[in-house]
Amino acid sequence: MLLVLVDPAAANVHLSRFDVTRDAGGYRIDASAELDADQDVVWETLTDYEKLPQFVPGIRGVRVLETREQDGKQRLLIEQSGEFRFLFFARRIAVLLDVEQHPRNRVEARALPRPRAMDATEENLNQFEGTYTLLPIPGGIRLEYRARFTPEFDLPPILGPLAVRRTMQAQFEAMLAEIERRGLALTGSGR
Repeated sequence: MLLVLVDPAAANVHLSRFDVTRDAGGYRIDASAELDADQDVVWETLTDYEKLPQFVPGIRGVRVLETREQDGKQRLLIEQSGEFRFLFFARRIAVLLDVEQHPRNRVEARALPRPRAMDATEENLNQFEGTYTLLPIPGGIRLEYRARFTPEFDLPPILGPLAVRRTMQAQFEAMLAEIERRGLALTGSGR
């Protein structure tokens, strides 16, 4: 990473929960954090898709292919590539996402079918659904993240759940750290 990330334990962030469970070949993520942050800063960080590779580990590239308004919501078509890595295990992953933004409140994403990647080292996700929800609380925002995904590839039985937990928790904590960093930058600028 090029950026030095803020340690969530030392910042004004409280990671309330981070659970990973396995079911029927897939994984569920249930996470939440309380942030001493402005809702606009949280929203702008979550939806700054093309800059995600700069601060979220494991994300190599993000391209917004299409944006349109629909019923007061914004719909986006996003292509994302990344890497799932733990100890000696690594897989390159690519996913095509249908993203629905409910302004300043919720981001929902689901994987769309995509042709087999031209790069033979890149895997797909058979299924992915994820939601970020922003809930105002006294003094800040409670950020909740729920996801379920099924990789196209098999993960090692013992290391798989550990790899999912480490990868997904590192990504969630990096998002929290970037929110904190951006909030501090705004405070320092007098906004």
